[in-house]
Amino acid sequence: MLYYKAWLETRSRFLTCLTVLALFSAVFTHHAQGFLHPEWKTDFYRLLFIAHEYVIILWILSVVLLGMGGLVREHATGTSSLSLSLPVSRAHLLGVRIAVGIIEAIALGVLPWATIFLVSYTGGMPILFPQVAFYTALLVGGGMAYFALAILVSSLVEGEYTAPAVAIGLVFLATIAFDAWLRRFNLWRLITGSFSVDRTTYLLAGHFPWLAVLASLCAAALMLLASVRIIQRRDF
Repeated sequence: MLYYKAWLETRSRFLTCLTVLALFSAVFTHHAQGFLHPEWKTDFYRLLFIAHEYVIILWILSVVLLGMGGLVREHATGTSSLSLSLPVSRAHLLGVRIAVGIIEAIALGVLPWATIFLVSYTGGMPILFPQVAFYTALLVGGGMAYFALAILVSSLVEGEYTAPAVAIGLVFLATIAFDAWLRRFNLWRLITGSFSVDRTTYLLAGHFPWLAVLASLCAAALMLLASVRIIQRRDF
């Protein structure tokens, strides 16, 4: 029941974002193939690298929207009494919302590159599957911290528009700040593949950055744990 409730709360946002990401990936890849010859592999992979950056922007906006809602928003709109009356703890309510959100975020990360793979294959310029897996793992694994940040902000900030505005603002501020002073630890550059791409062939090369992705997942876990503690202690 709780999982179905969480699904109903995010269903329209999830399906809208899923459609936008799939359409963008298909149109961008098809357009790129339209003016490139099959032998121009370097240019094609460079365009795919650029496409990945756009996909990341759309994905981050999507997971921020998915992370909004919950008890704090319900309290602001005066509807939290129903959720709080259920015979489950606040931590369990938030845990279910997080679990559903993670599944949706993974789907939003997998579908764009599955679409790119299929469109490129049917268009006669197939992208290597290891490249697809590399890009997808970077996006979903490294980028999960953005979803966790959205959950944390939604646990602290009330307001239909204030919470997503704060979350998106923090994402961009962190990207700019890390790029200026701590570029090696910039999450944006990690998930775009900037640290892994060969600038000659525009293929992702070398070993997958497991430690960096694991660090991002640990940061996500800490933010989610903090969100649970905040909700448990908050007065509704």
